[in-house]
Amino acid sequence: MSRDDKSAPIETADLAATTIPLMFPLMLNVINLPIVLVGGGELPSRFAMLEEFGATDIYVFSVAATEELKNAAGARLAERWPTQEDFERIRPQLMFVADMDDEQAANLRTQAKRVGALVHVQDRIPLCDFHLPARVRRGHLQVTISTDGTAAGLSRLIREFLEKDVFGPEWAGRVDELAARRLKWKAEGLSFEALSRSIREFVTERGWLKRR
Repeated sequence: MSRDDKSAPIETADLAATTIPLMFPLMLNVINLPIVLVGGGELPSRFAMLEEFGATDIYVFSVAATEELKNAAGARLAERWPTQEDFERIRPQLMFVADMDDEQAANLRTQAKRVGALVHVQDRIPLCDFHLPARVRRGHLQVTISTDGTAAGLSRLIREFLEKDVFGPEWAGRVDELAARRLKWKAEGLSFEALSRSIREFVTERGWLKRR
């Protein structure tokens, strides 16, 4: 069977040969984190996502900024590429690169790494220190799905399934309800084991995780 035949099975060795690492999951507070965005078309969505999670120290560099990006970034937009002096001044802890060729992205990565930044380059796994999972958000509940960057389309499909059939909008209120009850139990001096047991009983009695 031809390797070009899309129906051909993919051997495990094929995946191993890509040397894609297992990624460590981490929830990160970005409120006071200096963050640099560089590139083009995908940056408005990146900018909006960071603002959704409270990021304020964002610096944007783009030589062909869209009106959408200009409106979103405002005075935080520099219509040029960043220099090493910019990285030394900002000292970003995260950098997102989008819509850029491999050589330029690699050069920017090198500059950012000199000041200790973690780098994400859109659709360039070898240039990434981290990936962005697909996510379902219901208030303070976040369910994330990742294939370590190997099959992003599958992550989106699973997210859509969870949004529609598992974690509906009601989960935001459920989390708030349980969080308030948990604070009460902690104030009553429940041990860790008793607290864990009470949470399990609370959820079970309400059938929140009952199999369909």
